[in-house]
Amino acid sequence: MPSTTRERILDAALELIQQRGFGGTAVTDIEERAGLSPGSGSFYRHFRSKEHVFGELFERELERAQQHRRAFERGPLTGDSQDALARRLLQQLDYMARIRPLITLLAREHGRFPELTGRIGDALLDRGIAEEADHLRRDLPGVSDDDDPHALLAVMVSALTGYHLSREFFGRPPADVDPARFAAALARLIAAPRPPS
Repeated sequence: MPSTTRERILDAALELIQQRGFGGTAVTDIEERAGLSPGSGSFYRHFRSKEHVFGELFERELERAQQHRRAFERGPLTGDSQDALARRLLQQLDYMARIRPLITLLAREHGRFPELTGRIGDALLDRGIAEEADHLRRDLPGVSDDDDPHALLAVMVSALTGYHLSREFFGRPPADVDPARFAAALARLIAAPRPPS
């Protein structure tokens, strides 16, 4: 299905803002990249301003991120719970790769649009951790409120984020540990039997 002019403008703006930043991207650049005549005003038939297109980009990319999260494997971790948890951790790494455009926008422009950054942080990080903590408590044998699942998830998200950013920044995983090995090691740490309280 061919994309609408509005979607082409959003795609062009996303690509350019990731490359050049918000301040380095002109409306005429967005029009040209979207296949429109630069300076024709076509942009303004769909968006009031560059700020408006930026806000719409955040909304679209946030919705895409939430769609990816809804597709995660759920339910009790049966059989070898560490293997099942490692699969879910690999899902999380794939998720981070899929939401790269949103993360790039946040990294480049968080100071310019603090209200959007706050909303994204709340939706992806805070609510994401709360939802995943609930799944972890329900799905992983032996995890209870005494284990502080929110803190456990904060550690897990930080480890996944650090691994993902290392791969992005250096072009290879830390110590050349591939994603499957990383996920298996993190799953062992998370699912390790806990001493009785």
